[in-house]
Amino acid sequence: MSIEPRISVSKRASEQVNINPNYAGDIAIIGAFDSDITALTICTSVTEAQTKFGIMGTEGNFKGTDAIPLLFNGASSLLVVNITTYTTGEDPEAETTLTDAKLTAALNKLHHVDFDILFIADQLSDTQQETVTAWLDAEFGAKFPHGQIAQLTKASAAAYETSVDKFSDKVFYINTQTFGITGGTLSLNRSTALIAGFIAGTQTNVSLTNIEIPGITSISPEYSTVSGELGAALLSLNIPFLKRRFVSSRKQSVFYCVNSQLPDGFDIYVYRLRDQILKEIEAEVILGQQNSTATKNGIVTLMEGLKQRYVKDYGKINDLVYHIEDDPNNSQCINIVIDEIVFNDIITIVNIYYNIRIE
Repeated sequence: MSIEPRISVSKRASEQVNINPNYAGDIAIIGAFDSDITALTICTSVTEAQTKFGIMGTEGNFKGTDAIPLLFNGASSLLVVNITTYTTGEDPEAETTLTDAKLTAALNKLHHVDFDILFIADQLSDTQQETVTAWLDAEFGAKFPHGQIAQLTKASAAAYETSVDKFSDKVFYINTQTFGITGGTLSLNRSTALIAGFIAGTQTNVSLTNIEIPGITSISPEYSTVSGELGAALLSLNIPFLKRRFVSSRKQSVFYCVNSQLPDGFDIYVYRLRDQILKEIEAEVILGQQNSTATKNGIVTLMEGLKQRYVKDYGKINDLVYHIEDDPNNSQCINIVIDEIVFNDIITIVNIYYNIRIE
């Protein structure tokens, strides 16, 4: 029986083994746009995207159109999925609500499409987030890893705890704040687009912890991390957020990410590097050709080259521990088992001690 050649990715338990500054800035955006284009469309500039999907002077119901310029502050391209539909009749009206059915249809359009970051230009219900999480997990297993940039506002710490449980390790940032910039205040949607664009433009091995996010003049709400406050609860749930720091030498406030550790317990750079490594393996393994490098020895050579790049050349990770094995049930199948990706740890606390002596 003929089968489709494929590469799959899944977690596998294993015993402890002793053992280029790249970017990943292609963003897929699902949202309502001021356009009747519904085909999956790639745009490589603000001008191209706004020509096809509209320009908003003030924010409105076309939340996808609203987000375009902010995403391109770091994105290398946008893959646009427009969920806007129009009523029938003499004066058709735009229907811009992201329903469950529209969300599912939009995700189907992105099935097995290669991109780095998923941005949905709306706040999702818990049920909708479960749909997105299940889709991201399935895409990851089919060697199409993506990280979601999400927006979320809740009334209490308990509500955040319930909602954050709907995310998996395929989320890169959960934004709960609105930002002020020169010229006005952004909505939650556009604030999240700003964060998404910033992340898209950073190197994959960069943690956001303690990093200043440029261009922001105010944040709301301003969380306190004192015990019992909402900020402390968000920190305990590993939901990242921004705080204000006054810089006396610059005579102004700056806004920085308190901690970019995410709900599954790892920092954003761990997830982004994981995805980048998996994508690179997939891109270099050519299936279905007799004289390709997709032999056992060829895959060992490929993995050694990848390890060399990421450990020594790029300096992005400390080690990549793997082994290659024949599949006992299929002579045409090889298993690449990544036992460990060993990351550099991040220093987040420094204690300074001193003595004073007076004679």
